[in-house]
Amino acid sequence: MKLLRWLLLILLALLVISALAAPGFIGPKVEEVWKQQLSRMQGGSTTGYQRGWFGAETNTEVALQNGTTELHTEIHHGPLLLTSGGPRLGVIYSETRLDLEQLNPQLRAQLEGIYGRLQSSPLVLETLVLADNRVLNTLRLEPFKSSGDFGQLAFTGGEIAVSTDYSGAVLDGVIDLGSLTQMRDGVEVLFTEPLKGEFQLEPRRGGKAQLYLSLLRAERDSGPAELRDISLELDIEMLAAQTLKVVSDLQLPSVQSATPITSVRQQMTLPKIKAADLGHYLRVLLPVAERNWASDMRPPLRLQQQLVVESRNGPVLVDADIDWKGMKRPPRHRNGSALNQWLNPLVGSLTLSAAESALLQSPLVGQAMMLRQYGLLIEQNDELQMHLEVNRGRLEVNGQQLPPDLFLMALTGQF
Repeated sequence: MKLLRWLLLILLALLVISALAAPGFIGPKVEEVWKQQLSRMQGGSTTGYQRGWFGAETNTEVALQNGTTELHTEIHHGPLLLTSGGPRLGVIYSETRLDLEQLNPQLRAQLEGIYGRLQSSPLVLETLVLADNRVLNTLRLEPFKSSGDFGQLAFTGGEIAVSTDYSGAVLDGVIDLGSLTQMRDGVEVLFTEPLKGEFQLEPRRGGKAQLYLSLLRAERDSGPAELRDISLELDIEMLAAQTLKVVSDLQLPSVQSATPITSVRQQMTLPKIKAADLGHYLRVLLPVAERNWASDMRPPLRLQQQLVVESRNGPVLVDADIDWKGMKRPPRHRNGSALNQWLNPLVGSLTLSAAESALLQSPLVGQAMMLRQYGLLIEQNDELQMHLEVNRGRLEVNGQQLPPDLFLMALTGQF
């Protein structure tokens, strides 16, 4: 019995000694790996690495479009790690925050427009490297309450968690963003339930993502609107260096508003697009006070879209296949109208099919009546249909060639 007690004491002492000694062996390897991984990050460089026995501290300078900013990282060496979620066994645990003293002024202004005066970093990246070669990264977004011309905005916080192996061959992620509420003059104008999502990414091959929002409630000029069970599926395939194929499926199965619309589904495919052009057009989707279409539509864009809108008055279907070659310079009125010059780089088709009652009892009733009067919207089996073909400036409507300016005049009722 006494021998067993001594063996247990010796074993406990060895465990304590190992736990105290291990960081000394792990620390140099951590520094080597950290600098190796940092060298792979485009636009990132270390500005100092101070290693201790149980941990280290380092700053990383990151290049942005409008300057540079710094991140401060605290690194803890294993095998016993004290994480924000409690003690864990592993190799490394680190917390990376924005260095407020070295924060890019423009980025700081944007963040303070949301969070108010910054007292601490609103973004925290936690990294945990486990003994089984798994790497867990969690980006935490702090909650905020702010006010301005938009009213009062409140966000309950959220996180994006990514799991991968040391090589980063496959990334599995989970998105959990909290509720967003906007109030104006004591009245709620926007409310969302938490946004949930999952994604998987294989570098140099592509990935998939699914997003789900159970409720979006908004107050608009036309009245209140409530959307339930919103879902978005994305499928991204890497075709070549910096070239992607993107397939999306957006579903709004339950719509309640002042309009007759009851559901919407939009399926879109970008067969081949450069990553830089995709980023450009995603930025174009952001609301701005004034839009410069000549600049915004300069890069090439090819897309195929199927839109189905169900309403209490019947369905509306829009199919589009567009191959926009892009514009090297803004259109000019010289050598023809600006509209003709816009159509010169365009090849594509658009088909509209709608229940007659759906168009004639919608805000588009004026345009529908005009197009039907001029024979551009054809009646067939209680449906109104129109098919457009564009081929580098040549426009055909329902098989008949038509000058683009005349079609625009018919569409806007200016005949």
